[in-house]
Amino acid sequence: MKKVKVSFDTWLQLLGMLGVLGGLVALVIELNQSQKLSQANAYQIRISEIQEAQRELALSEDLAEILQKFNSEGVESLTAGEKSRVVAWHSAIQWRMQGQFYQYEQGFLEEAALQRTLDDLTNGIYEKWEELGLTDRIQPVDWKNTIIERLDKK
Repeated sequence: MKKVKVSFDTWLQLLGMLGVLGGLVALVIELNQSQKLSQANAYQIRISEIQEAQRELALSEDLAEILQKFNSEGVESLTAGEKSRVVAWHSAIQWRMQGQFYQYEQGFLEEAALQRTLDDLTNGIYEKWEELGLTDRIQPVDWKNTIIERLDKK
């Protein structure tokens, strides 16, 4: 068996190529993380815009009374205008929770925060959405399935 001598220059070239390959892998990982962060940021901006519109609605003096009426007497007790405002309010809650789920899926929100959201849903919010006919608006399907699984455990 013959021994092959490898020159120092060859070793340097090999190390250089490995360094370039390692740098490319790091670049791909960084780009992937940056893309996820950009998507989450865009999603959060969209949710923030929706919430701002709903915030204006919430600042009205009579919304608290309308929500109290809905909570105590049900949707049948509301006028068409009142129902519209309650639906808008709960739609904003849906968007916020959907945004939280998306952030959780992307790794930007901890499990405990998602569990608190699911607790809120099982403690009455989902029932209100059913009464208002809003459960068919829950998106994405994975989020809806997560909610249903939690409700089934209740």
